[in-house]
Amino acid sequence: MNLTPPTRRQQRWMLTGLMGLAVLVEAGMAYFLAQDPQQSVRLRSILLGLGFTTLLWGLSFSVNLRLRDLQRIIVLLTTLWMFVNVQSVITTQRPVTSGVLLHMVMLTLLAFSWLPTRWAAGTVVPTYLALSWGATFSTEPDHPGLILLSFALGLIWYLTRHGQEVQHERWRKAQWRELASTDPLTGLLNRRAGVAQMDAMISTWAHQPQCLSILMLDLDHFKQINDSMGHARGDDVLVAVARVLADVTRPEDVLVRWGGEEFLVVLAGKGATQARETGHEILEAVRHLRLPDCPPLSLSGGLAFLSEADEVRTLVTLADDRLYQAKAAGRDQLA
Repeated sequence: MNLTPPTRRQQRWMLTGLMGLAVLVEAGMAYFLAQDPQQSVRLRSILLGLGFTTLLWGLSFSVNLRLRDLQRIIVLLTTLWMFVNVQSVITTQRPVTSGVLLHMVMLTLLAFSWLPTRWAAGTVVPTYLALSWGATFSTEPDHPGLILLSFALGLIWYLTRHGQEVQHERWRKAQWRELASTDPLTGLLNRRAGVAQMDAMISTWAHQPQCLSILMLDLDHFKQINDSMGHARGDDVLVAVARVLADVTRPEDVLVRWGGEEFLVVLAGKGATQARETGHEILEAVRHLRLPDCPPLSLSGGLAFLSEADEVRTLVTLADDRLYQAKAAGRDQLA
């Protein structure tokens, strides 16, 4: 469950791909315009745009350039590119082409997606006004097109801001769901989320019950650590043991802080031998765990299989009973 926005690395790669596509588009336009001698003025503008996009494409590979700075550079160069197009319209009195209008739309989309609202408005509005003023020098001014463009720019502003609000709300709800299902100390699932996961996995593995098992684990003599070294030190021990569990198990295994010093591990796709081997690996890893000023640690565990029970409560009770058998037999073992 992760509805968070893409990572910075993913965003950078998407940006690199976008810039690469822009280079190909500009190169294709330059190629076709070069076939027509009457398009020499537009060709110069396109070649300049090709230079801009190639520069941006190259910058997107720079690991020393922060993503936010790269985005701002892209907006800045796109704005400069727009003013170059406006200057071209003024000097040549050529029509404002659909390509120029599209560049204005692209600038607006990038600005409102990547910049604070005030900065974006301070970039887009002057550029649009400059384009409208430049169009008055054209022999074929497209006033209706510019009016429609102003509506499109406003629509882009609304959609980008609304989209960002929706994304933020989804992210916030995902964070709340994660907080509600995660033990704040160890980062493992809490008991409620663990039960929900087991319910789902029992339905999935009902046809192969011998391949779904749970390990109920309990830290031996943990009360003595709390009483003699304090609860803060006890919390350090719990966090360290949780890390051991994460290191020994697979990503698809479910790790739960069941309560206090008890942990529960759900192993899917492992038979009896493999599950027991995993249990022994966990116990062995905890035996070798050394924390400063802390006595040696050990776990006792109980292992139970879905083939021995038909619901979560029965399965957990069986594993818990075997855990106490391990405790009674001298601790630091798996029953």
